[in-house]
Amino acid sequence: MWLKRLALTNFRSYVRLGLELPAGIVVFHGANGQGKTNLLEAVHVLATTKSARAGSDRELVNWLARGEPSAFARIAASVRRADGEVHVDLVLRSEADGEATNGSGPTVSKQIRVGGLPRRAVEYVGTVNAVLFSPEDVTLVGGPPAGRRRYLDITLSQVNSRYLRALQRYNKVLLQRNHLLRQVRDRRQPPGLLEPWDAELVTSGSYLVAERGRLLAALNARLPDLYRALSGGSGRLEAVYRSSLDGPRPAAAVPAPEPAVARVAEAPTPIWSPTSVGALPAGLADRFQACLVAGRERELAQGVSLVGPHRDDLEFLVDGVPQGVYGSRGQQRLSVLALKLAEVEFMRAETGESPLLLLDDVLSELDPARQRFVLETLGDDGQTLLTTTDLGNLDAGFLARARVYRVEDGTLHPAA
Repeated sequence: MWLKRLALTNFRSYVRLGLELPAGIVVFHGANGQGKTNLLEAVHVLATTKSARAGSDRELVNWLARGEPSAFARIAASVRRADGEVHVDLVLRSEADGEATNGSGPTVSKQIRVGGLPRRAVEYVGTVNAVLFSPEDVTLVGGPPAGRRRYLDITLSQVNSRYLRALQRYNKVLLQRNHLLRQVRDRRQPPGLLEPWDAELVTSGSYLVAERGRLLAALNARLPDLYRALSGGSGRLEAVYRSSLDGPRPAAAVPAPEPAVARVAEAPTPIWSPTSVGALPAGLADRFQACLVAGRERELAQGVSLVGPHRDDLEFLVDGVPQGVYGSRGQQRLSVLALKLAEVEFMRAETGESPLLLLDDVLSELDPARQRFVLETLGDDGQTLLTTTDLGNLDAGFLARARVYRVEDGTLHPAA
């Protein structure tokens, strides 16, 4: 996969940018705060429709443009895929004054077009595949579980549209089921109404857990070798999926109240059947159902669903030692880099082509030998976009193969 052209309008620090990009390696260098990371963020948004950095889509709209009557940000691109070239246009538009707000400012609508035709996000994700590694990704190892679940969901959604549909369905069912649990607890609804919602939670949730397990198996097939090469031969890295279906888990704090939803009046309409879900590990759905039955009293007492993929976690172990607790910052960083390299291989196997690899100030912290290993692992059949503050930190042979741009105050200058 190759990002041939990228055009930005009012995206972050870029009022307007048009860029032609070659296949292979592209390096963006410059001082901090000049817009290097914003470029990679734009490409990641192009792939996933969401930002890994922004708290809301409003933050992506250029600050100076927000005062305009119809403020918007636009990412347009031409992407060369194995089956031909695709033209993508993604627009984030602020609602006009007086229209709906989310309590902290105007909401932002998202419009996606592929080849000039409108697409919903669930139909679009997977059109462009990208793997992003930024310094903040170290929190995948030691940060909160929600970030690790989000990582699994984003990775799988890019290569499996069924997973994304299942995830959306699961989240809707979860919201309604939690609402119904509180109604049953308060004796405003009979307990029997939970049964069809339990069935839907089990159907979609079992598929999510099964696909996450398949992803982990693929990643773990490569993680030990990748980590040993990056760490200089010390330690065996493994990513372990901690499922809430595997046994009792420590009670979690009751989450903040959810937004109000309509009164539950009828059972959900199933959209998956056993044949459409595909082959699940033996007994997975039964175990999920048994956990719901066993935990009914606790769920009613707390008014939330306590088991399922929304409660699961991912743990990184080196020689059996949890890296989130005992790993050094350097070990955690190498663990995530190994994870991202394994993710590239997973996506390549799933789609038949290499995803775009986005490295935000990553290689500059590796010595030349490890830089070469990373680049050799990626191969030459894809495209790598990376940022650095100092070209002197990068291997000379690597730079000789790259197209280099200097980024200064939101303007790009090709290297001489």
